[in-house]
Amino acid sequence: MQLQELKYQLEALQSVVDVFQNVPLSRETSTANPIFNQKDNFTQQIIKQNVLAIQEKNKIASTLRTTSPSKNVEDDAPLGIDVKMETGTGKTYVYSRLMFELNREYGFNKFIIITPTVPIKEGTKAFLQSEEFKEHVKLYEEFSNVGLNLSVLDSQNQNNNKGRRYPPRSVNEFCDGDAYAKDSIFCFLTGMSMLKTGQYSTLYRNDYDQSMLDGTNRPVDALAKTRPIVILDEPHKFDRSNQSWSFIQEYLKPLAIIRFGATFPINSDKTRDYENLVYNLTSADAFNNDLVKGISVYYPEFENSNKTRFTLLSIISKRPKKARFRNERTKTEYDINIGESLSRLDESFGSLYIQDIGKQEELNDGVGIRLDNDKVLAVRDALIAGVFTTSYQELMVNQAIDLHLQKEQENFISKSPRYKSLTLFFIDSPESYRLKDGSDGKLRKYFQETLTLKVKSLINKYKNKENLRYVEQEYLEFLKDSLADIRGTNGGYFSQDNSIKEEDIQKEVNEILRDKKNLVSFKNGDGSWNVRRFIFSKWTLREGWDNPNIFTIAKLRSSGSDNSKIQEVGRGLRLPVNEFGVRAMAGEDSFFLNYLVDHTESEFADSLYDEINEGVANFMNVKSLLDKVAEKLGKKPAILAGILMANEYIDEDYNVIEENRNTFYEAYPDFKVGLKSGKVTKGKPEEVEIRKENFAKIKNLWNDINKNYMVDFENVSEDILRQGIRASITSDLFRQEISSFQKKTITSDGNSIIMKQEHEGEFTVVEAKIAYGEFLKKLNNRTCLPLSLLHEEVVHFHKGTSQEIYPTNRSVQLFVSNFEGWFIREFASRYTYRKLSDVNGQTALTNDDGTPKDVVAKADIGVFKSNSTLPGKYLYNSFVYDSPIEEENIEYSNIDRVEVFGKIPRRSIRVPMYFGGTTSPDFMYVLTDESGNQSMNLIIESKGVGKEAELRQVEDFKIEASKKFFNTLKADGVNVTYKRQLSEEKILNLLSDFDTTS
Repeated sequence: MQLQELKYQLEALQSVVDVFQNVPLSRETSTANPIFNQKDNFTQQIIKQNVLAIQEKNKIASTLRTTSPSKNVEDDAPLGIDVKMETGTGKTYVYSRLMFELNREYGFNKFIIITPTVPIKEGTKAFLQSEEFKEHVKLYEEFSNVGLNLSVLDSQNQNNNKGRRYPPRSVNEFCDGDAYAKDSIFCFLTGMSMLKTGQYSTLYRNDYDQSMLDGTNRPVDALAKTRPIVILDEPHKFDRSNQSWSFIQEYLKPLAIIRFGATFPINSDKTRDYENLVYNLTSADAFNNDLVKGISVYYPEFENSNKTRFTLLSIISKRPKKARFRNERTKTEYDINIGESLSRLDESFGSLYIQDIGKQEELNDGVGIRLDNDKVLAVRDALIAGVFTTSYQELMVNQAIDLHLQKEQENFISKSPRYKSLTLFFIDSPESYRLKDGSDGKLRKYFQETLTLKVKSLINKYKNKENLRYVEQEYLEFLKDSLADIRGTNGGYFSQDNSIKEEDIQKEVNEILRDKKNLVSFKNGDGSWNVRRFIFSKWTLREGWDNPNIFTIAKLRSSGSDNSKIQEVGRGLRLPVNEFGVRAMAGEDSFFLNYLVDHTESEFADSLYDEINEGVANFMNVKSLLDKVAEKLGKKPAILAGILMANEYIDEDYNVIEENRNTFYEAYPDFKVGLKSGKVTKGKPEEVEIRKENFAKIKNLWNDINKNYMVDFENVSEDILRQGIRASITSDLFRQEISSFQKKTITSDGNSIIMKQEHEGEFTVVEAKIAYGEFLKKLNNRTCLPLSLLHEEVVHFHKGTSQEIYPTNRSVQLFVSNFEGWFIREFASRYTYRKLSDVNGQTALTNDDGTPKDVVAKADIGVFKSNSTLPGKYLYNSFVYDSPIEEENIEYSNIDRVEVFGKIPRRSIRVPMYFGGTTSPDFMYVLTDESGNQSMNLIIESKGVGKEAELRQVEDFKIEASKKFFNTLKADGVNVTYKRQLSEEKILNLLSDFDTTS
């Protein structure tokens, strides 16, 4: 699989790197990190100013700008830095790359990565050791010779036999790593379970017969002497009150703790535990920007199931321990003892029994009960009897296979390139899948029998289809090989598998845990079809492990605790990898994860929606948006607020009234924040039908604008490049920043408390200088400008200004920004478009044989739905739109001179920009002359600004480039005209400006 560097990942990286900017560092020993003194006021101020500047730049909400409460009492507490990134957006890549960045910038070379579970640790290990990551790092010249020395601590065999006891080799390898070992980074990887005290603790015990760093016999002391930077994955598992967090603080004594996660621990006041949050890629941002898959939540389709609810009323902790349940239909109460079957409540529970009553880890050590299927219940939780019947589970297996096969056909046949589809089953008992002797359990047998029947049915479908396309023939072969090896289609991983030696089982486990590349591949190394695509696990893979090609997750049993819904769906959120090992780019297609849960989680979709919107500014209260929206609508804020309250969209405190939220957003889309419509759906994502009779009228235009073009530049002389370099080298590049300390004082005038903020103690911010040769190489890497020219022009600048050349990383960023701006302006007339080829295969609206598709995803056409009359000439059977200007265009375009019109599906027509990237127009029209004959094709790009002056400069250049592109199409014989539309321009006026008689 090919790794890609994404913009938001670089932003997260730089945000952490900048925390240490200008912090005084000193290296006391060659086997430890350089350190800084947090007790020093100057150092504290530098870090504080850095964090504040980063938070301002990244628009971190003021309510999230918190520091650790422990800092007031623990002078030696490590520096805390938090990075919030949604599951599936590549945080493993970010913290892996971060080690290289921190080493380059500051010389840090000792890092400890701690994960909460074995699957996460194995995934991190596989990533760091992968050839893909090694090759990716080598693409950067500054890292091309840097080696990462990974030491992994696994569970040790604790034996008390006579003989010498040696400390783990991984500890010695890490601790002995020397800063003078050229271009070396040392990383120690371990799991949360190893962080404990006691005589049998691998890290804590001190009875080893071999000394370690500085003569210590205790591994944790040796680790502490390296002053490591600790990287924590999944921080919500490391609550400040638990043993692991205390172990890290007290015994590892890290220089800093950098936490990466989608969710963070919750404080006693219900706020999130953030410490110096420097980057916040919110869940809503990740979904809205298509950085992850959307989610379709499904529930079993069944009739006459036993839906009787039994609520856990109370727990009697005194012996004999009991749990009291109430039948919510009859109100009868029952006391059930430990070891007693729940069948006394209802026979549907079968042999399910209470295994334990007491403190439960899943309830943060709160009191609850644990059933023998590991389901945990707190007081007031409920069970639905029918969910525990065998027939109910079989029903879910059937539905999950159907969802998988639907998605599989879509990804195999309808997408180009193809994506292999995987499905993950969460089950309650490993023995239902694999017996202790390795033979198949009841659930696996049923699954394989059911899959066999459904695959046979599909094979017959394609065998009986006339004129099979090549891709359908390939899918038929894939199905035949699946049928021939039905057992090979599925595999399982359970925690006890780590101690099983059977070769076949270990092969399954290794592929699931460590070999993502093979799991997402259609073919094996020998060219045969790789048919494994169903994975079974008992919650072991619920957090930390993921696979980009998981498209369906089926929870055959409810998890039974208040786990993060995002964490649960996170196993399949990552964007998929295609058959060539290339990850789908954000926004290039619509991908959805099917998530099948039972009826005990009937509010899963709503809970997930609320969790995604947690912390989104203005989601609950619109007061701070009122002035801006009122100005745009031409109303006074008080008048607009009154209208919103009168329509019961908001209350008197400006809080959104939840039950009216959707209608509020439809009426006033400028207030819409948080998760976009259609990103989380109940059932299949909404689709809109293509009206075949209307598509026939617009087919030629659609085919014409789907041609492939590239950008050609005219010959660029050396003199032109010199002009660009000179325009980009400014005095700011090498100027050192002047800053000051902020002083806050609180006084009282007798009536009120007054806080004053003032600046004092001006000082120069001395950013780390980089070597002049490295500076030139970085400019060359970022701009492809010749090194010789860059050097000559820097010398020319120095001679002309006598300014000291003090290159820093900030200098690189500023030069690149200046040069990009110059390039956009200078080359606006120095390029042309050249046709490459017509599009072969499917498009957003057509199959690969050119016939129109039946439907397109609603999300690709619009997020809002209008109740206005649907125009007869519109391309689709549903009136959906994204903005007020689009709504007006659709409503008022049904006029005589328009034969057919439609919204262009999002991201389907990509006009290449000469300065990189693409843009896409919004509407297409076929216009007729007075005789009713087609005479003109019109492409419209709608901009939601009122005046031309409000367009950003880059947008202006994009529009001019789009004009040139469509003028090129016209010169190549395509009857098409491009027009930009601002929000103040009415579509009727715009259409009337065109003479369709010529």
